[in-house]
Amino acid sequence: MDTLLNSKVGIGYLVRQTDREVIMGNASGTTVKNRVELYDWVRIIATLFVVIGHSSYLNIQTTYGAVGYRLPAELAPAYGGTLLSFFRFLSEWVDGFQIPLFFFLSGAVLGLKSLMSFDKFIISKFKRLIIPYYLAGVFFMFPIKTLGSFYNFETVRLAITTFWNGEESGHLWFLISLFWCMIAFVILVKILQRANVNSTFLILLICYIVTLIYDYIPFDFLKMKAGLGFLFWFAAGYVFEEYRKKHNFLYARSVLICVLLIIFYSFNSRYYLLDGFFTNALGIFFAIELSIVLSPLFRFINRKAHKQYTFFIKRLFDIYIFHDPLQYIVLRAFFENNLLTSNVGCYLYLFMRTVGVISVSILIGSIIDVLKREVKSKVKSDTKS
Repeated sequence: MDTLLNSKVGIGYLVRQTDREVIMGNASGTTVKNRVELYDWVRIIATLFVVIGHSSYLNIQTTYGAVGYRLPAELAPAYGGTLLSFFRFLSEWVDGFQIPLFFFLSGAVLGLKSLMSFDKFIISKFKRLIIPYYLAGVFFMFPIKTLGSFYNFETVRLAITTFWNGEESGHLWFLISLFWCMIAFVILVKILQRANVNSTFLILLICYIVTLIYDYIPFDFLKMKAGLGFLFWFAAGYVFEEYRKKHNFLYARSVLICVLLIIFYSFNSRYYLLDGFFTNALGIFFAIELSIVLSPLFRFINRKAHKQYTFFIKRLFDIYIFHDPLQYIVLRAFFENNLLTSNVGCYLYLFMRTVGVISVSILIGSIIDVLKREVKSKVKSDTKS
């Protein structure tokens, strides 16, 4: 998730510490050095959405791995109570559009500055997407999923052999899909630039056509076809950045829009009026407006706890990369110990599948950072000596 979450590798490499300037009367703050406050807010919401989207499953099966947990007969009443039921509903809802939202946001961030030369672009994205895919998969995802009983020692070996070409990639499929999506989009933009064509409508139209025909491509490698399947949403984000530069996002209007959308979603949960395309479009629209509604909270936290706020944004990549495998550890611990038979166990279960995996992910990322600094320091000192 290169353009979404972290300043080191992977998601959100643009998230760097710069001074902020807030546009008065405009809910979407902007900063120098191609930094947009609005995208930080959406980035936070999108990351929380993806954790919530992974917080309710009990059964998942892939070619070589699977979990299939059943609720205990003595299930505590809290599991069917308001809080946990709401989170299960929320998980199902955000799961409908969270991936298009990330592609949209990646496109928007790409639009913040002029495109670099194509060869430099490929090298940059390879470092920030493909390398993290392999490192996080081999050294974290597979070991943790094995501990979580998703794989055993025989099936994990088979899974790793297919992981190299994009199969059995788990939640990390997004990294390699985004790589191909970005490459295809940049090729398109550069071709149009060479032809002196500057039409956002044409870009959207071509990308939409690609999403209709990509499945007919006779080959696939490293989730290339999956990346092309989200090309339209990536392009929509790129176009949105041009829109954002020219328009104000008024706070009162965003509040009203969010209220109306919540009412509509309540109605839609019963009658299912939206197809896949409009589910994605409306979900992205809601995430943007919600980020503006929550902007006073984000700015208050940033003002009162700036270091913690910027630290959390920096760790959004860690949350994405580590949280999903940790879910299997939580599932195994709670179901093997029959902890859902008590109300306390149910509430702790919800906590661990949301706040717990987020906290552990941040801790793991912080430890890795410390180790990296120590290794770099040792290498530097050895070189000098």
